Amino acid sequence: MTWIGHRARSFFVVATIAAGAAISPARPSLAAVLQVPSTYATIGQAITAAAPGDTIVVAAGTYSPSVNGETFPISIGKNDLLLLGAGASASILDAEQTAGVIRHTATSGGRVTGFTITGGWTSAGAGVRVLSGNVEIDNNLVRANAAMFRGSGIFAGGAGTAPWIHHNVVWECFDTDVKAAGDPHGIQIVEGSTALVEHNLVGRGDSNSLLYDTGAAPIIRHNIFFENGIDGLRGRGICAFGDSTAVIAHNLFHGNVLADLLVAGAGDVTAAEANDIDPDDGIYGNVSGDFHLMFGSPAIDAGDPNLPFDPDGTIADIGPYFFPQGASEGPAVAGGSAFGLRPNAPNPFSRTTQLHFDVPRDAPARLTITDVTGRIVRRFSVLGETAASWDGRDGSGRVMNSGVYFVRLTAPGVDDTRKVTLVR
Repeated sequence: MTWIGHRARSFFVVATIAAGAAISPARPSLAAVLQVPSTYATIGQAITAAAPGDTIVVAAGTYSPSVNGETFPISIGKNDLLLLGAGASASILDAEQTAGVIRHTATSGGRVTGFTITGGWTSAGAGVRVLSGNVEIDNNLVRANAAMFRGSGIFAGGAGTAPWIHHNVVWECFDTDVKAAGDPHGIQIVEGSTALVEHNLVGRGDSNSLLYDTGAAPIIRHNIFFENGIDGLRGRGICAFGDSTAVIAHNLFHGNVLADLLVAGAGDVTAAEANDIDPDDGIYGNVSGDFHLMFGSPAIDAGDPNLPFDPDGTIADIGPYFFPQGASEGPAVAGGSAFGLRPNAPNPFSRTTQLHFDVPRDAPARLTITDVTGRIVRRFSVLGETAASWDGRDGSGRVMNSGVYFVRLTAPGVDDTRKVTLVR
């Protein structure tokens, strides 16, 4: 893992921890690993039993008031507490519109990673609400949460708050009452916060994608802001109203209803116009265009070249996933053409996506879809075909969870893989 200052830079992966012997609820003298639900029935019970510095491992499953009696918001007030899920497609925290999902009040450290965070319903910070500290919020799907005033997906506010928010997908978060006062943006940074917001995808919300307010000085870089807003009413990628020392760098904007950015003193501007407002400000390197990570996407190699590279050794791509260059164009053949997978569309998708490919004529070919653990969830026979449709189900018809999946095409002389994101 590569380090940036005191913060570790991670990528969208699912952490797996081998289950050991059951841990007694009695408090050990050293940092402990507490298991949910094998030792503690709810996450709230595990947090109550935990000491600062402990790790709470949450197995795959749904944690909600109706399923396991979970109480929301899940309140984290102990320093350096790690809340570790089995992955955004596996560990699901569903508040069922009873309250916000996560509320963080610890003064230092901590991490929330590897969850689907959904069903939040509150005034501010419906998915995640950070009121103090420098907690790390990463590798989560924050989906379909609703607030009335501020931060329908993620909210950070209060002097000294410095969360690290990275490699999350914040998707379809919304306003509980569009006509009422208040405008709960997908991510909202206010009141003296110096959050680092990087490598996230914020999309399909009904308000502005991200807003930082008076006194806030976040660093916002390498994010994608995609199709946010309500036609004729509102919807920008970023509303920049805070401290002049804030940084907005190397982000990609696509399809937001009103504008890429709203910058105090300049009004609604495109990404390129925002870069040119003042050569001495912290707004630079931003781009507009379709973010889908097909060959030639403007998101590829558009990150800051002075920061650590992607795992393929190239300049960081914008967004939570990177494009493995050289791995998806297929082997070259006579005449300069290429066999292999083509960009699937739509991506991300919620119901059906079309998988396009080229293989040698009449050659036996196989198309498989695997999850992040390598388990095959669907197989297609594609002899003589150039496309297949996937409805987000496995071979037995079971609906798959939201998350990242891998499409693999194999044929004589062809072995090609692409990522596809399912968002329920």
